Amino acid sequence: MRKIKRFKISTRQKEITRKIMRLGLDLPAAGLQGEADLLRFVLELSQKLDPGTVYELNENALWDLGAEAVSAEGMFSACAVTLGAACTQYAATLLPAKQLICQTVLFEFLRTATLFVADLVKEQAMQEECEVSQPQFVYVPKLGLAPEPKLFKEGLRVDPLTAHKILPELLKRIQAEKIEVSCDENLTLLPPATAVFIIPWQKKKRKGKK
Repeated sequence: MRKIKRFKISTRQKEITRKIMRLGLDLPAAGLQGEADLLRFVLELSQKLDPGTVYELNENALWDLGAEAVSAEGMFSACAVTLGAACTQYAATLLPAKQLICQTVLFEFLRTATLFVADLVKEQAMQEECEVSQPQFVYVPKLGLAPEPKLFKEGLRVDPLTAHKILPELLKRIQAEKIEVSCDENLTLLPPATAVFIIPWQKKKRKGKK
């Protein structure tokens, strides 16, 4: 199991600000008087993050997750990544218009954190002369009415029934409690801004061999 706490997330302030502006969210109702205010708000939110990740390689297909749980031939990394509790606790204190903007920004931060972890797994696989497929999402949170980033909205998803079945086992296997991630009786994850995904591995094909 590999654990990283409080890793640095690129705020991508200008990129996120432009996306919020394109979405046409109501900045004045949120008490934000334009792009400069929004930039400052994105920076303020970034200071409330407490990101963490745990991920584990299932090298020999020892985890009983079911045949349809992952499209990998015996090797995959299971990963959990969270933004911590403080950011969503703060969002809950805001009026609806500002809360929606806040949750939209948090989704973008979670996207960045997920890609960071996926890159770490890719580097690990390369060291083992393997390559990886796209992440397959077992759990993506609902952050109010905020729209999901493209990574989550269009990414591969484990079948919902299978995901519901395997989520507790995955969290146990990767020791998600080490980054204070847990699930309730409805299998909703805490802290709320948390994603769980699987990254399949394959041995690289040697040149000249079929």
